[in-house]
Amino acid sequence: MSEIGGALRDFRQMLTWRDVISVLTIALIASITWFSPPASARTDMAHLVLPANGATTSIDLNRFMERLTSDRNVTDPAQLIDIPSAEFEPVASTAGPGYTPRVIWYRLAFSLTAPQGNDISRAFIELGEPYLNEIRLTVIDDETRNVIWKNVVGDRIPNTKDSLISLRHLSEWPDLPSGHYWLMIGVRTNSAHVFHAKLYPEAELVSDTEEHNLVESSFLGVLLIGFGVYLTFGIISRDKSVLWYSGYVLSVFLFNLGTSGYAQLLLKGIWPLASDLITGTGTAFALGASVAMWTHIVRLDHYNPVLFRVMMAFSILAMIGSVTAISDAYIYFTQIFFIPNVILLFTLLMYLIYVSYRERRLASNSFFLIALALPTLAANIHVLTLLGILPITAFTTKVYPLSSSIHLVMVAIAMAYRTQRLTYNWFDAHQTNARADQLAGEQRTFITMLSHEFRTPLAIIQRSAEILGLHLRNEPAPVHSRLATIRGNAGQLSGLVDAFLTKETLDSANFTTSLQPTNIDQLLHDLINRRNREIPDQKVSLKNIDFAIVDIDRILFERAIINLIDNARKYAPNAPVWVACNRSSNGFVYIRIIDAGPGIPIDDLTNVSNAFYRGRDAGVTQGVGLGLHITNRIVQSHNGSMSVSVGETSGTTVMIKIPYNREETVKASRQNFFGLAAPHLSRKKPRTQDDGGTPS
Repeated sequence: MSEIGGALRDFRQMLTWRDVISVLTIALIASITWFSPPASARTDMAHLVLPANGATTSIDLNRFMERLTSDRNVTDPAQLIDIPSAEFEPVASTAGPGYTPRVIWYRLAFSLTAPQGNDISRAFIELGEPYLNEIRLTVIDDETRNVIWKNVVGDRIPNTKDSLISLRHLSEWPDLPSGHYWLMIGVRTNSAHVFHAKLYPEAELVSDTEEHNLVESSFLGVLLIGFGVYLTFGIISRDKSVLWYSGYVLSVFLFNLGTSGYAQLLLKGIWPLASDLITGTGTAFALGASVAMWTHIVRLDHYNPVLFRVMMAFSILAMIGSVTAISDAYIYFTQIFFIPNVILLFTLLMYLIYVSYRERRLASNSFFLIALALPTLAANIHVLTLLGILPITAFTTKVYPLSSSIHLVMVAIAMAYRTQRLTYNWFDAHQTNARADQLAGEQRTFITMLSHEFRTPLAIIQRSAEILGLHLRNEPAPVHSRLATIRGNAGQLSGLVDAFLTKETLDSANFTTSLQPTNIDQLLHDLINRRNREIPDQKVSLKNIDFAIVDIDRILFERAIINLIDNARKYAPNAPVWVACNRSSNGFVYIRIIDAGPGIPIDDLTNVSNAFYRGRDAGVTQGVGLGLHITNRIVQSHNGSMSVSVGETSGTTVMIKIPYNREETVKASRQNFFGLAAPHLSRKKPRTQDDGGTPS
């Protein structure tokens, strides 16, 4: 056993993903070769002999029919009688014409025997596929060459009062005397020429139709329900692979709605082109959605972004191709997109095998591998049949619908498992987030309570230090220095408490702003003047202050401006600071706080507004990194934005952009113009010596 195990290990080591790809490629080529039509010599068609009433049991007319292969221009069906047999080929087990705008002609020689008894039962010809546009039938007398009977059916042929209502194209077999006849059939369509004809007695047709209708309607119902279920799951889970799978199921539904005959049965009376539109759209969407679905299932965006973009580009282009569904351009669309679709699906299969082998997940991915490989191989056979490369047989025509059904079941199971896992992960994440929110709420409550408890003792310390300073006026300088240190540290702690309380207020879910119309230039004048009185040496100047009425929470907005001024004074203690305000015609007011300090390093600009972030050069400056964060949150609560920039050599500019009230601003401006009010309108101070200069 050990020797066998060792041999298996050696074989696994020798086997690479390229070997697997090579084996599958050979298998694909072999399957195509196996199902290719044999190059055999032509044999004369068997002569069909029928009873006078048409048929006593179902007869496959394809076994007796031959197809014109030359490009002869046939204007009269009787011309087909005299065309040499060398220009025809048998219909049964041969490749069809594929996609072509030409009329494809078929002929069948048959004889009717003398009637037996009083049998007056009827017979019908079933003609397919349901998506064929126009099928013209003509019966010609072999001796006189006269047209005995003719009829026309197709999904583009309007119904008449005598039309037979069915999922499939039906024509009643004509009542003919005994003799020798030719049945000529001309088919024109913008779809694939997959043509079959079958003669049914009435009783057998009814039985077969009921069974056929039940199967088709059940399958369509399952597809429609599946689409709704997976679309819902995809929206809830936000899983793109599930959403694309729901789109693929919808495309299969539309395709089968057309190919089953329900589209032409239900909608032909409303619009003759409806069947073509639905069938073509279903085909185009199936091409695109299948590639997109598997692209996301394979997670190609993670493993190979370039190939991912190629796949998605093809998907989009394929789905756009649905616009050709009702014209002959659809023929060229299929010729362009069918083969690449098979190639891309095969590529995805190979890539899934490669990734699974590389990550040692071949066993776990085997379900997906089979679910992708099965329709891919079947699609090869189906596409080659539609294009007229493989023969039209029971196998080649049924292999794709059968594999699609198995594929849908397998992928549905895989998607159900995937959705269940995603739902579980979502539920687990939801519980985790709920617990995190609970802990965050408890933390905010604790911080708020602690901050409130700190405020009173800090205020007492500050006040006590001030009183001690008054009583100890005659004490030496070291005593006053210590009192100043106490006052400074207590003030700093009080500022931190205010910052934490403000942050928790802004982060609260119940936070709201109390907006009121405010004269922005008046607010800035009053604020700067008050700060200059409180702190005489802070060197803050106003420059180019324009008048505007803004809707703001005055208390919060003043806090934001003070934070920016204090931040500038903290990091540039000896540099001048300017405050400018300009009203723009775009409906915004721009407030700039400018300092001539050393500036902020470029690498720190993207993070300065984050909570508790401090730059690399801030180690010598006291603070916790909340000033700019709180300011940014306040500005955002006013539907504004904040940006930070640095000069070419030094200096920092913080700009606040908020909307202003156009109506109130214009109204106040007019009142001032007529002397009815006196708002501060566009105050522009002249440059003076003690301003410290005007910022550029």
